[in-house]
Amino acid sequence: MRTVERQLPTAIIVGPPWPRSGTARVVQNQVDYYRNRGFATILITVAIDCFYVPEFPEWGEIQRGMEEIGADWTFVAPINKRLFLRGKYLGWLKRFGRPTELDWIVFTAESAELSESATEAIRSAEVEVIQVNHVFTLGFAQRLRRRILPRRKNVPLLLDTHDVQAHLLKERGETNQWTHRADTLENLLRSEYEKLKKPDVLVHCSVEDFNFFKAHIPDRRHVLVLPSIDEAFTSLACSASSGEPIDLLFVGQSTGPNLVGIRWFLEEVWPLLAERRYSISIVGKIETLVREQLPDLYERFKGLFVGPVAELEPYYAAARCVIAPMISGTGISIKTVEALALGKPFVGTAKAYRGMPADRLADYGLRAHDTPQAFASAISEALSDGAQSAAASRRAYQELFSRSASFFARDKAFQIATAAMNPIGSNGNWKV
Repeated sequence: MRTVERQLPTAIIVGPPWPRSGTARVVQNQVDYYRNRGFATILITVAIDCFYVPEFPEWGEIQRGMEEIGADWTFVAPINKRLFLRGKYLGWLKRFGRPTELDWIVFTAESAELSESATEAIRSAEVEVIQVNHVFTLGFAQRLRRRILPRRKNVPLLLDTHDVQAHLLKERGETNQWTHRADTLENLLRSEYEKLKKPDVLVHCSVEDFNFFKAHIPDRRHVLVLPSIDEAFTSLACSASSGEPIDLLFVGQSTGPNLVGIRWFLEEVWPLLAERRYSISIVGKIETLVREQLPDLYERFKGLFVGPVAELEPYYAAARCVIAPMISGTGISIKTVEALALGKPFVGTAKAYRGMPADRLADYGLRAHDTPQAFASAISEALSDGAQSAAASRRAYQELFSRSASFFARDKAFQIATAAMNPIGSNGNWKV
């Protein structure tokens, strides 16, 4: 944490406990934005599951990971068991026996509680805005504004959706903790729409999310902010010692879409490239998921898996080509944006470019490759003509995802949220 003057206007940023993730990259962009605009920043990591109690053994590692984002102050809010138990029953009654799993996650996060020292630090700050990440932490943010900032009821609240969470819950087959049955998509969406009517502005980091929520919640104000990558990360990656070159690099967290994608690549694409003897590194917690759920595949290819690493920069520096063989997934792919930011030759499927303006990407020479043969051929072409592929990545990033483009869009969201009256029209939608 850096030392800042207390009289600076302060932005509170609220998000789930997901360090070194795509969400963390977006939060890092928010911290960078508010600091650039003269704000001090307070990042609150909010528990969204009931096992995130104060004695949860991984809080130390989570805290260290979240501190890497670079906010001036970083606090954690574990689950208060008393508030959780009370909310469990009140949530059922408030929803007349019809709460969804999305409601469960929101009420769980709402039962998280800051320490007394963190609460006092927030009370003494000149809070001017609350920036929320994911609908899951919205209830906590509302409670924070209501109880800790009671004299500042006009503090605007902006929410970055990150995805249509109802779709994700349905795709994962999540069970409703109240009913012990799966919710219908209709009910999950109803819960999400209801909650997303509360923030002053909804910010979306993908084209699909912007269009979807604008169509289904037309009375809210919507802004599209394509994600940007922290310049410190790109500088470190560009200056890192590259060591032994890596022909192909895949970076992935422990998620279902990454599991399906890496399986497709290893089973369908890699055999078409095997005779070329390309080196490949599969980096991240995806290694654990493959080892647990696809043990036979893992045994065949375990030499390709690096596993979690403390620093990604050396791997990006050494990579000759970054791949994203995604065949499922929603929201925008941060791993794709990272590769473009670093000017790396990139090969991806249509799902790797999800949430991005496909027509504009095509203008820069970036196209999807969705069959094994097309994907394999694109890899060979990228490795044989790295300079041209790298130039395409750099152009696309600069025009669509750069810091200046992101900050311009966030300015619009902030202006809409803080304006006493809306000077730009009845719906206040900004698509940048």
